[in-house]
Amino acid sequence: MSDKEGVKARRTRFAIIGGYLGSGKTTLATAVARELRARYGKSTAVVTNDQGSVLVDTQFVREAGFDVAEVLGGCFCSKFPEFVKNARSLVAMGRPDIILAEPIGTSTNVLSSVVAPLRNMYPDEFEVAPLLVVLDGTRATELLQKPEGFGLGSQSRIIPLNQVHDAEVILVSKCDLMSEKQIDEVLARIEAEAPGIEVVPYSAHTMKNVEKIVELMVSSRTSQKLPRPDDPSIFSTEKASMGWYNLSGRIEASRLDLSAFTTDILRHVAEAFPGRMTGHVKIVVSSPRVAVKIGLVEGQVQVEGLKGGRYLEGEGKLVINARVTTSPEELKRVFGSSVEATCALHQVRLDEVSISCFAPRPETPDHLHRE
Repeated sequence: MSDKEGVKARRTRFAIIGGYLGSGKTTLATAVARELRARYGKSTAVVTNDQGSVLVDTQFVREAGFDVAEVLGGCFCSKFPEFVKNARSLVAMGRPDIILAEPIGTSTNVLSSVVAPLRNMYPDEFEVAPLLVVLDGTRATELLQKPEGFGLGSQSRIIPLNQVHDAEVILVSKCDLMSEKQIDEVLARIEAEAPGIEVVPYSAHTMKNVEKIVELMVSSRTSQKLPRPDDPSIFSTEKASMGWYNLSGRIEASRLDLSAFTTDILRHVAEAFPGRMTGHVKIVVSSPRVAVKIGLVEGQVQVEGLKGGRYLEGEGKLVINARVTTSPEELKRVFGSSVEATCALHQVRLDEVSISCFAPRPETPDHLHRE
């Protein structure tokens, strides 16, 4: 074997899974990682991403038993050197066969600012799979609507459209909640928006078509699409309209129903921020024996993971991430009262609390490849 072939043989497979808030990226990543291990004996590591400093997704992936690294305080595009450094550290630490990377749900121009730089600048280290974008099938028609207006009060979105146009493969999630007719309608809508693109409808809960995604991961297919990025400034108003809230703390209870506890927090939040105001709220409660992850997406509560039963006895860790169309001040007020009232109702002691609440600043990609 030549030196050049030896270098290629040591490359780590790298797949980036993008998609809008609440689409199911982390749930898919852990489902794919389990299948890769069970069916192919492949080891997987994950890189998570957030604007804040405490991340529900990191906790969830770690509880699922996989190595994980974080890029915090900005998207992969504006933290690209740190992104590569974390990927290299995962390779050095555990030599995974595949790294899955999940950018922030409001990330844009991922093909030009993350995928293209990765494949062009580090060809001897990483084999970059086609860019995957997860689209929530239950909200696809709404997410792909053409914008009717702009401004902080507008409900229009252009970020999901950019993500779909960026994609090399679109993964339509939550198909277990849709009829065949609804799935066909979504596929037709995607074809109209991105003619000829490869689409895989799937369910991470029933595992329908997840094997097709796993097969792509273990294949030799690589990212080939030419990036044609939109001007990053056009997304700034939409991104600035969201407040971001992060909480971490230690909880203690004699016997706590995790499902009831987390659902009650989300119920208060849904009442304060109805419908589309709620981009995504995620809660993880974990201990060495049990863990639950539950989410709120546009008023709908979704149980996204459960391990070891639904009752916590003794100490645990609480982590909350929220992305809501409101001011940081209002977000902090609502979550503060919601968490306080729910802890009192369920006789939960909460301490060692860390909270951050802010509106993200405009970001400039470190690299923006145009080909």
